[in-house]
Amino acid sequence: MWSEMIYPEAPYDVERLFGRVSMDPLQYIEFENRLLKVPLVLNQGEAVVSVQSQGTKERPAFEVRGEEISTKDEVISRIRAMYDFDMKPRDILGTLDSTTIGELVEQYAGMPIICEPSTYCTLLKNIVHQQLNMKFAYTLTYRFVTRYGREKDGVWFYPDAEVVSNLTVEELRELQFSNRKAEYVIGVARRMVNGELNMDELTELSNEDAYKKLLPIRGVGPWTVECVLLFGLGRKDILPAGDVGIQNAIKKWFNLTSKPTKEELYAYHEKWSPYSSYVSMYLWESLSE
Repeated sequence: MWSEMIYPEAPYDVERLFGRVSMDPLQYIEFENRLLKVPLVLNQGEAVVSVQSQGTKERPAFEVRGEEISTKDEVISRIRAMYDFDMKPRDILGTLDSTTIGELVEQYAGMPIICEPSTYCTLLKNIVHQQLNMKFAYTLTYRFVTRYGREKDGVWFYPDAEVVSNLTVEELRELQFSNRKAEYVIGVARRMVNGELNMDELTELSNEDAYKKLLPIRGVGPWTVECVLLFGLGRKDILPAGDVGIQNAIKKWFNLTSKPTKEELYAYHEKWSPYSSYVSMYLWESLSE
């Protein structure tokens, strides 16, 4: 067993971290111990890693614990990226405070971008979530992962691409997948198995090149790509123009008579660059409250 302390720059909103994570029933959380357990697929195999908050918003501190010393550097790197422990909250506030969204930024200062354990998980999850209300989207994902994935130390791993590629549409229909959604999920897995799609390569691609790589895949549209960029790769300048929640939140925030068009959202994006991903998080959070 090894452990390492991580001290993010303040403010880091620990309560909003736990609040956002708790929305997903697949997440392992011990609220009383302020502890998360994370399923990671590493070069050396699978690992369940503990991440425990031992600080506050103004003095954030996290202890990361794992069992295999040989994977420590890789684990720490992945955990730092997953929970945005290298966030620069003062830079974000300094850049956005003078914009028309400044009050919102101050309200949610220190809220991190929280990523999935892998880009593979992110892609599958967001294909499942397409055009569903949030509650049923999480329910459907939970059914899928607990039926075909693996459980270790109380933590669920998504099913491997090989497993998903061998499923049938009928099997997923039993979980209440639509025909098309079942075909999309199975199709993505088959692309990975036959070598047409390597999710690890996305890390090295620009946002534009990631679009070019993913958009030709059946069942993957701009919204899904933007979710992969934001919640899979942790890109900091993503404002999902087609997301209804983002549109509604902007309409509400600016007291608009109708939801903004995509062109208007692109204009907002330019004003909030290079930190529009954080504004996206704040807008979603403002709706949930």
